[in-house]
Amino acid sequence: MRISELAQRTGVSAHRLRRYESLGLIRAERTRGGYREFSERTAREVVFIAMGRDLGFSLAMLADALPRYRAGTLTIDEMILTMRRRIEEVDAAIAEQRALRERLVSHIAWFKQRQREAKRRQAAAPAVRFPSSTPAKKGSP
Repeated sequence: MRISELAQRTGVSAHRLRRYESLGLIRAERTRGGYREFSERTAREVVFIAMGRDLGFSLAMLADALPRYRAGTLTIDEMILTMRRRIEEVDAAIAEQRALRERLVSHIAWFKQRQREAKRRQAAAPAVRFPSSTPAKKGSP
């Protein structure tokens, strides 16, 4: 199948498929006219890559797993273990983002407190009267 058909069948853009090919993740034969020709097997590999990317796995990790996937030796237990490790990474990222959120909320509270204090000081300060900006006329009291 040509790249446009592979893109349509897998939901992966032709641009991305070309990138996968350039990285050596998938392979295509070339026709006499120079067109890429992909096998049915490649469609399954692209779906595997797309699902892995959707779960947040890097292309490097998927490249390591692809030979075992192609050979049929990638076990369900291995995939479950890998997904559990990914969950741990996601949980750590969530904890990091929550801590960042707490720091941001704390800083907002600090700024609001400073703002309230400045308003109180301003309200408590005696009113300062400035002299008139127009000079007094001679002979006026």
